[in-house]
Amino acid sequence: MKNKKLVIMLLVMIVAVLATGCFKNEKGPDSVQTPGTGENEQKKELTVKDLYPLNEGDYWKFAGEGNEFAAFEQKVLFREGDRVQLQVASGGTVMGIIYEFTDGKLEVVYSQEEFYEEENILDRENQMSQVILQEPIVVGNTWSSAGRNYKIEDVDATVETPAGEFTGCVVISSTGDEDNVKNYVYYKPGLGLIKQEYVGPDYKIIAELEDFNVKTYNK
Repeated sequence: MKNKKLVIMLLVMIVAVLATGCFKNEKGPDSVQTPGTGENEQKKELTVKDLYPLNEGDYWKFAGEGNEFAAFEQKVLFREGDRVQLQVASGGTVMGIIYEFTDGKLEVVYSQEEFYEEENILDRENQMSQVILQEPIVVGNTWSSAGRNYKIEDVDATVETPAGEFTGCVVISSTGDEDNVKNYVYYKPGLGLIKQEYVGPDYKIIAELEDFNVKTYNK
């Protein structure tokens, strides 16, 4: 039972975790733009860094249902080059997590439970390699990592959350090699992770964006 709780908590908190660019409907048509471009210069090919920019100081708060660990908050404490340290807090624990951008991928390379300090640990040796995002960001792209199989299901989804309605979102599913549990992760380019669904045979755990402060998100 303890192991099951840990697996659920890690998937809810880590599957990290990540994303870019969905504008609220009341703000008009969605587009992915670089600074200085006009509305006609939309539709650039998304990168992993577009989907989950992970700027130092960025913050997300998620409402949850279906499990005591479903609601959580995460913030980027430190970033040095392509290594990023997050603090993720749920009702169960506070975790220190390190992500690394490498060759069109985003990997979880380190995680530690009961990590309550805001100490910079970016120099710690990698202890794992779980690729949670991988280019190209196109429907049908698949990859396998750390016993899970990932697939990009959609790149233009509309997602309702307590923080608002977002369009142009990317949806990624994953399943384990040895279980029948499916995970869906939703990203808004420029904003990052906005929703997660963890679906088992007789339960569903949902986390939805409730509040955020992300430097690269243009409303």
